[in-house]
Amino acid sequence: MQPADIFLRIRAGLPFGLIIAVILTASIPLMAAPPFSGTIFIDPDILTEDDPTCFDTLTESGRGERQMFDRRTNGWVTHNAFLFTATYDDGKSIEIQVNPEFKDSAAAGAEAARFAPVIGRLPAALRRDVRTVWIHKGNNPFGGGNNNLLIHTEQADRYIADGILEETFIHEACHTSLDADYARAPGWVAAQQADPEFISTYARDNPQREDIAESFLPWVAVRHRADRIPDSLMTTITKAIPARLQFFDDQKFDLYPMVQEKEMTIREFSLNAESSTLELNWASLPAMKYQLQFSPDLITWKQVGEPVPSGGPRTTHAAHHVPGGNEAFYRIIRFESP
Repeated sequence: MQPADIFLRIRAGLPFGLIIAVILTASIPLMAAPPFSGTIFIDPDILTEDDPTCFDTLTESGRGERQMFDRRTNGWVTHNAFLFTATYDDGKSIEIQVNPEFKDSAAAGAEAARFAPVIGRLPAALRRDVRTVWIHKGNNPFGGGNNNLLIHTEQADRYIADGILEETFIHEACHTSLDADYARAPGWVAAQQADPEFISTYARDNPQREDIAESFLPWVAVRHRADRIPDSLMTTITKAIPARLQFFDDQKFDLYPMVQEKEMTIREFSLNAESSTLELNWASLPAMKYQLQFSPDLITWKQVGEPVPSGGPRTTHAAHHVPGGNEAFYRIIRFESP
């Protein structure tokens, strides 16, 4: 029934204010109820302890005064924390700050060692802005933001028992690395308006603060873990938030190590015309060497500089090169190191 039809049928018998209320109610489409309360619980197999981690080393860095947020007091505290540096094989490093309530460096180090590999399972796009990790005791929720991931160890035990530790980290790392760029972006707002519903009541009730984090894990599930989730879950997600899923598709996130790239995929390319400097970053394998080559016509290829040793899963190389002409083509070839 159209709003005008309603108006004509009740106009003569009801007060004007009620007529307007009925018209407005009929004109505004109602969103369906979200399918979930929160998305960290939708499936425990989206990311698991058996998935690859890019964690490399954990080094004790002594003690130091650090300001940390503690949910037990819901405020900021300053501690002479135990400090550890975690490194990852894609070049990322994170300072892990452990509350001195863990008594000694061995106990603190055990906690740092428990979580550093798990963080290494997160996609690079979610680790991008993580500079520090805070670890406290307590049965309190995790947190993200402030270039940080917040951990309370008794709550972590519950997440582990439920099989959702990695899923929870994905949610919190979205706050740390994605919210600032996307939560108010026009494209994201348009996707929110286009979708028939929010993915969860938590996202619906906090659309700017929680919708990115609540929607990203379902996107991972349907786009990169379709073989691990039930068909019914796939259908629920794709029907609820198709525009949001497309928005995430369009960002071309770096998902290493969760999604392993095909070797020699060039991720970044820049050419500085003034200095004639070419810089590339590509997916690589350890113990290999790579050769940058140039062609003016895709037929004849010439080497640019010397072979480049692998930098691990990512290799970055800058070369001085003046291609000449209006077109230039580059490629990378690989050969095993002697």
